[in-house]
Amino acid sequence: MSQFNFKKIIPYLLPIVLFAAIAMTYFYPVLKGYELKQSDIKQHKGMSHEITSHREKFDEEALWIGNMFAGMPSYQVTKVNYSGNIMPFLMDLTLLWNHNPIGILFAYMLGFFIFSLSLRIDPLTSLIGAIAYGFSSYFIIIIEAGHNTKALALAYLPPMIGGVISILRGRYWVGALITVVFLGLELYANHLQITYYSIFILISIGIVEFIHKLKASKTAEFFKSLGILLVAVIIGILPNIGNLITTYEYSKASTRSPSELTISSDGTSNDEIISTGLDKDYITRWSYGIEETATLLLPNVKGGRSGAIIGDEAEVKRLRKENPQFFNFLVQQYQESQNIVNTYWGNQPFTSGSVYIGIIVCFLAFLAFFFVKDRLLIALGAASILTLFLSWGKNLMWLTNFFIDYIPLYNKFRAVSMILIVLEFTIPVFALLFIAKLIKSREELLKQKKRLIIVSSSFVGVLLLFWLTPSSFFTFMSEGEQSFFNKLIINNPDAANYINSNLIQLEQYRVEIFKADVVRGLQFIIGAILFVGLFLIGRIKSNLMVAGLGVLILIDLWSVDKKYINNEVTPNTSKSANNHFAMYQKPQQKLAPYTASQVDRAILAKELNKNPEIATEIQNEINKLKSTNPRPDASKIEDIQFMELMRNTHYRVLNSVKKMDEDAETAYFHKTLGGYHGAKMKKYQELIDFELGEEHFQLRQAFMQGGTELVKSMLPSMNATNMLNAKYIIGAVKVKEGQALTFVENPYALGNAWFVNEVKWVETADEEIKALQSLDPSNKVIVRNNFKELLSKTQFNGGSNSSITLKSYSPNELVYSFSAQQNQVAVFSEIYYKSGWNAYINGNEVPYFKANYILRGMEVPKGEGEIVFRFEPLTVEVGEKLTWASSILILLLLGGVIYRTVKTKSD
Repeated sequence: MSQFNFKKIIPYLLPIVLFAAIAMTYFYPVLKGYELKQSDIKQHKGMSHEITSHREKFDEEALWIGNMFAGMPSYQVTKVNYSGNIMPFLMDLTLLWNHNPIGILFAYMLGFFIFSLSLRIDPLTSLIGAIAYGFSSYFIIIIEAGHNTKALALAYLPPMIGGVISILRGRYWVGALITVVFLGLELYANHLQITYYSIFILISIGIVEFIHKLKASKTAEFFKSLGILLVAVIIGILPNIGNLITTYEYSKASTRSPSELTISSDGTSNDEIISTGLDKDYITRWSYGIEETATLLLPNVKGGRSGAIIGDEAEVKRLRKENPQFFNFLVQQYQESQNIVNTYWGNQPFTSGSVYIGIIVCFLAFLAFFFVKDRLLIALGAASILTLFLSWGKNLMWLTNFFIDYIPLYNKFRAVSMILIVLEFTIPVFALLFIAKLIKSREELLKQKKRLIIVSSSFVGVLLLFWLTPSSFFTFMSEGEQSFFNKLIINNPDAANYINSNLIQLEQYRVEIFKADVVRGLQFIIGAILFVGLFLIGRIKSNLMVAGLGVLILIDLWSVDKKYINNEVTPNTSKSANNHFAMYQKPQQKLAPYTASQVDRAILAKELNKNPEIATEIQNEINKLKSTNPRPDASKIEDIQFMELMRNTHYRVLNSVKKMDEDAETAYFHKTLGGYHGAKMKKYQELIDFELGEEHFQLRQAFMQGGTELVKSMLPSMNATNMLNAKYIIGAVKVKEGQALTFVENPYALGNAWFVNEVKWVETADEEIKALQSLDPSNKVIVRNNFKELLSKTQFNGGSNSSITLKSYSPNELVYSFSAQQNQVAVFSEIYYKSGWNAYINGNEVPYFKANYILRGMEVPKGEGEIVFRFEPLTVEVGEKLTWASSILILLLLGGVIYRTVKTKSD
């Protein structure tokens, strides 16, 4: 056996070390003990608080959570931890054991580097591609937002595709290993929308590879590769099969599923907007503008992130000094509508920033289409064009409609603009292919220097046209602004001249921003052309050219990305305190993302007064904490108080101050009717649309207009609120200082379960949900006709002394005691979800049915006993077993590749 040559791997190790250094430099406050403020991570901690607390205390998975939307499967909030899964270890490895921004940025670059190597591109050129991919502005923006699962899926997408290409091109063992590992990680990242979009790339590659093999009369070889790929895909899927099958199971009940309703909440038909998945309006709400596509090479075509122009302190000072009339106009319009005269003037509802791939990267990619002959260019080019058109969404609705209606699963995902991640992958690949071609075929390109000059000049010429006549190519006012100001002029004709003159200034203000962006881009293009030209004429070597391009690309993207995540220091006004990073926080702030309000603490005190045994349990837990930490942080004590309260009680809260679908804060402290999740249950969303949302609005208005007394008078008619056991209603009342939070205890909340005296039978979902408006849920229950056989023995002629009470609560199990004088119907204030919830009476499994559109109902037999609802989905058990088996297969595959590599070298 030949000796291992360490020098051969240095060119591969050095870029990896450089990736780590770049990531640590960009996010260096993390090294000082800070953590990035990420809004979605904060929301996630609110959503998952019950799950994490249960896991920590009982060392078991909470498969169901009750702290938001009145209950839903927990594996849609956080992944189930399957023992024996090798993927968490591999993920830690790719993140350098840092699940923070440094690890994610490193994984971006590492993933693209592995992809590039799979194309047999040299390490230095691969390094440049990795930097271009990793610093694409959208990838940085999602880190700032806390979209970590999306970020991880994007990190593993390139190597997964690289593995597939390796297999299709005959490198079976190595390709299979890369595919298995990174497909496994891609699915473990658990952002299926990104994975779904990668299929567009893979299908395009597969078609082009098949045509290539067909022309070369090597179809047998292609199908052999396809067979190996299929096996690799199956092995890569298996570690994640548990999460996949539970997601598929839940998708049938989530907002991604088709609706049974044929009407909207206002009674009109919903045929125009409904699909078999999400509503079309919801899918296309974030559609990238056709003009806005130019942000791929110029970040400020439509401004940047949403925000008020007068929100920037330096800009306020400048405008107030240079153009006070225009500044006053901006202030006036901001007071009228905060969405007008924005720093973003595109037509999306709002944006956190533009999708910028880099002017140099786009320039090199443009050259690739004229000078590179590679079937991968054709495959990725086709995928790029299709997904670009799809990103336009409602701006190209005929194509979007076709995909929503006919392409499997396309209608399960929202925000069609997200499909631009395909171009954020393919355009750096095109640039990479051109650089590789340039190095490999310098003499050939030198002979085509005239053509090269013409193509490059045309790119520069377009930029110059943008600079000279920007209004010929782009609009500088959004559709919303145009509509707003047209109405303003119609309603204020005397002010028309004043408004129009300021609108001209607004357009010019934005044009200047755009033109400065073009000049900036031209400067980078000139630098790139200089390095390429010097290499072509032999003045510099390839390594220097590639390094020069890499530095320019990094500077370009870094400077734009710093608008979204920067390390700016905010001076602290306290002399005794150090300055702090504006976009970062200390870890303890992230551990306790929310602080309980006075109302939260008042509810806690009220419940402890009623249940002194919970107070004792809380004190015991605090004593345990103090035994290991004599001076615990106040947030940790607060966390114990509210988690023990949530664990030992089972009522709900309706917070009328918060939006029902954007309220993770209330879910951090209480079980709530609201919450925050992109895939809540379809039936629950429909309940919000038809009934619960209106009650939420009415209660909010009542607090403001008449205070707590008006709220109390309205509670008897809040049917949905009462049947969901909303024991406390939080609202804001008017006070001298403005508004103050308060709450009302709801005596009409129906509790955890109750017996009813009458059934209202309905045939359709439309009838069922409309019947809720006039329902007395304490006495009557609405049931669909298809459940009639489950109520054949029920009697409604007495039973006033019957009772049903919740004895114990845990996320996976609810235990009730009952005493029934006859066969009676019980209604439970729990969400109906058949896929996993089983019911038992005195140890025997019994059927139950859907009641009141969203709840559970059951025929309870005469006598006394115990009812248990237990969440025990078979899919989780199956996933556990398959995870073990697949992890073993992956280790065997790794061993096989190592063995073959060593054996080949020794031979």
